[in-house]
Formats: sequence, structure tokens, C-alpha cells
Amino acid sequence: MFKVKSQIEFDMAHYLSGYNGKCSNLHGHRYKLIVSIKSETLHQEGQLRGMVDDFGNIKEKLKEIEDLFDHKLVIENNEEGLLLSEKLKELPNSFDVLLVPYRPTAEEMSRDIFHKLKAMGLDVCEVELFETPTNSCTYTED
Repeated sequence: MFKVKSQIEFDMAHYLSGYNGKCSNLHGHRYKLIVSIKSETLHQEGQLRGMVDDFGNIKEKLKEIEDLFDHKLVIENNEEGLLLSEKLKELPNSFDVLLVPYRPTAEEMSRDIFHKLKAMGLDVCEVELFETPTNSCTYTED
């Protein structure tokens, strides 16, 4: 089994609806995303000969993930999240809000990113999302 890894970083704010504790306030993180792509074999011919995949191809897909989340305020698409999103639109400066169908925790985000990359055609075997330099969540389906 071969595994190649690639990573990106992005800045994102989130709000955890229904959470009680220090992180109940809207806050942000510098996320680091490490993605592992697997293959039992290497390409045998052509430009990709001897590779699992081209790192440039992987980086291209990761750029799409970065663009989706980077410098966004991510909020759960529920009643509270919709209300907050509407209130933010009333402010003079616009907020780039991304509504998601889950509570935007590292756990839920890592699973979402895993499935997004799979849908883009990558043979992802593991996604590790660091919310802080010392706290991460790894999602895999193996």
C-alpha cells in the first residue's frame, strides 16, 4: 500500500450552536489539513508512471477546499444559524458566511472534507484536520 500526503492551511471562524463553554462564542482558528491518498499500485505508464497521483493534482483539489473555507464564518444551517447569518447581513461590513448542514466541529468538518475530496475523484484514505497546533481530528473509512 502506498500513501501520499499533502497539506494546506486556512483561517476560518465558526460558531458552535448549542455549545456551553469557552468556545460558545464566535471564534476562529488557523486550520491545518493533512490529506492522505492511497493506492495498492503505482501508475505503470504515461506522465504519472511511478506515482500514486500527481501532487499538483492533489494540491489543485485541496485549493478548492481552501477556497471553500478560508476566511469564512462557518455556521450550522439551523434556526439559530440562519438568524445569526441574517443579523450579520445587517451590519455595514459584509460577512462571508458559509452555512453547513452540521455543527462545524473539527470532527464534522473532517468527515465533510473527506467526502468532498472523494467526490472530486481522489482516493482519500485519511483526512486529519488540526483546529489548533495541538488538537486535531482524523477521519477515515478504512
